[in-house]
Amino acid sequence: MTRSWAGRQLTLTTPSGACDAPLVIAYEKGFFKNAGLDVVLKKAGKDEDITAAVGSGKYVASNGIFFNYLGPIYNGTPVKLSGGLHHGCLDLYARTDGSVPTVASLKGKKIGVSNLQGSATNFFSLDLLDAGINSSPAAKQVEWVVIEQDLLPKALKDKRVDAIATAGGFLPIIQGVKDGWARELSNNRDISANADQPCCAVVLNSDFVTQDPVTAGKLVSAWADGSRWAGANLEETAEIESTKNYVAGKPDEILQVLKTLTFDPSPKNLRESLQPGIEKYVRTGFLPADVKAGALADKVFVDLGLNF
Repeated sequence: MTRSWAGRQLTLTTPSGACDAPLVIAYEKGFFKNAGLDVVLKKAGKDEDITAAVGSGKYVASNGIFFNYLGPIYNGTPVKLSGGLHHGCLDLYARTDGSVPTVASLKGKKIGVSNLQGSATNFFSLDLLDAGINSSPAAKQVEWVVIEQDLLPKALKDKRVDAIATAGGFLPIIQGVKDGWARELSNNRDISANADQPCCAVVLNSDFVTQDPVTAGKLVSAWADGSRWAGANLEETAEIESTKNYVAGKPDEILQVLKTLTFDPSPKNLRESLQPGIEKYVRTGFLPADVKAGALADKVFVDLGLNF
């Protein structure tokens, strides 16, 4: 049996970075409202476990790289994924002093991240794997150093870490690149061999999709409309993110980030990426070695009948 969520208020996590443009636009341009959805945005706590909060129903939906959700879903957290939103918002930076010329040279080095279970940690573990490095903290072939996001660029510049991995189009480190002391070592746009993986996808509360897959489908479709609009209107999107205080930055600064993203929403492409992505991710040690990739992909993804 299903239970309608039509007309109910749907709480989503408030956007926190330039790469949340699809959500910003879907909300500000009325795509959610036009789909008959009553969406409210709520700011998550600084140290809040978003996956667990979506699973508990505190939020109906949020977004993030699909690798973030594999472990929690494998361990029983009741959330589902549907709808990749874009590519391109994950970056690995080193200094320009030659101390880390390649990803392979990170063996035995320190990498600053804002969260050990975060998007950047998960994604660049694949790059480290390709370079012959076991990225699992237990292997001790690299040292993941947790540092508050805003302090990551200074930690790199002051040589407290050898590289930093960031998510969401982080403006301060982009300025470091412009100033000449930092450079991109890898990213999920055009450098990494793993760049075919969507960096952001919609994560949904399992009860929501089970009880009302029609309304869930409308939510994902409207979110995807926001992604397409943002991709076609980068300058106005940057203006909205800045003037509406979604992102701390001037429109021209935010525009630099938006230009690095590929807005290509697609549940179909996300589903096709899951099994090969899981197969490789298992080899990083962040998932148990006996995980069956096909079974986990089926468990992770929900088919809402969206054909794009």
